Amino acid sequence: MFSLSNTELVFEGRSNASLRYESFILFILSKKMLAKSLILFSIFAKRLKIFRDFPGKLLVKQFFSHNSIDELKGISTENFHNRILSCILPVSSGNGSAVNLLSDLANDKYDIPGLEFLFLNVDDYIEPRILSLVSNDGFLNQVDKKAFQSFTDYVDTLCEIASRNNKSIILYTANFAGFSAIHAIAIDLMQRYNTQKVTVFLLFHLCHLNSQNRIVDLVRRGSSQGFTPGIAIAKYLTTEYVNKKFVDNSHNDSSCHGFNQTKRVFYEVTKFLLNNIDHVSALLISHNPDNILYLTSLMEGCGVGYSNKNVTFLQRYGMAKSLTLNLANRGYNVATIIPHGNLTDTLRWMHRLYGFDPSLPNILTEQRFAILRELNRRKFEN
Repeated sequence: MFSLSNTELVFEGRSNASLRYESFILFILSKKMLAKSLILFSIFAKRLKIFRDFPGKLLVKQFFSHNSIDELKGISTENFHNRILSCILPVSSGNGSAVNLLSDLANDKYDIPGLEFLFLNVDDYIEPRILSLVSNDGFLNQVDKKAFQSFTDYVDTLCEIASRNNKSIILYTANFAGFSAIHAIAIDLMQRYNTQKVTVFLLFHLCHLNSQNRIVDLVRRGSSQGFTPGIAIAKYLTTEYVNKKFVDNSHNDSSCHGFNQTKRVFYEVTKFLLNNIDHVSALLISHNPDNILYLTSLMEGCGVGYSNKNVTFLQRYGMAKSLTLNLANRGYNVATIIPHGNLTDTLRWMHRLYGFDPSLPNILTEQRFAILRELNRRKFEN
């Protein structure tokens, strides 16, 4: 029976001291309020030049690639040697660096081993307000129309470059009220770039009220129109976060399921995708061991092989090593999501992540427990 408990493989070559240190950092990060306070302190201390990188770098250095292509290549090369693909997520403060980086990576400028996927957070490229207006057929002034057209032109060009270089673009937004606009853009791109191979993916948050219907409709549309839908799924983004961040909560796209309903949708959607896996390419983002074991069991029940090219598991870099390496070692397709940017932007991203993903403390606790299990294994082995 497939197990995720092999810690010897995961932490091979690591000293006991380094594992104890990582366990201590994970303990701090698993305490949500403490972690968020330290992250905010790090951002302000760096801005005021009180401390340069302390304590921020200690908190997040194991979860991201600093502003260095060589470091990014090093992480991706290590991944590749372990049969793990790389998915790069630029974290940016909106200064245009993410635009240039994505274009260069899509064009394979840096020849990074195992680079397969690129995350495009549309909120970094266009105001959520404009997407909300487009989604609701609202009035766009000339400036907004120009901004929206520039955005769609950029995404189209990026997908065309990615298609030529066998890379895939994952579109996502945290702005539920603007999701309808991104959904329409993604379908148009898939119709043009997903006929021979899958270049364009759209990330669905399963707590979103319409996520299940949209996914089913997209798969059926792909089958009838001759393209392969690229569908990425994740469970997080809470009702509390949506209600706090976005004013238009009366709009259907800005409403969320509760926990139990989201869990039910997860089971139904994954079963639907795996039963139709010949007609869809699925990226399954999960850091929950129980969900991973459910999915691997479901794959077996649906007759989907370990290495089926249409199924890939994704976890964030450094946050679920025991899941990632054990899946890859068993032969499943796996990729890690690698945030890439400077320290301040990464700290901001990490701070937002505590709001996006309510399970983050549990994810970090699970990673810490994996380390403690390995330390105990070594203790009794000796």
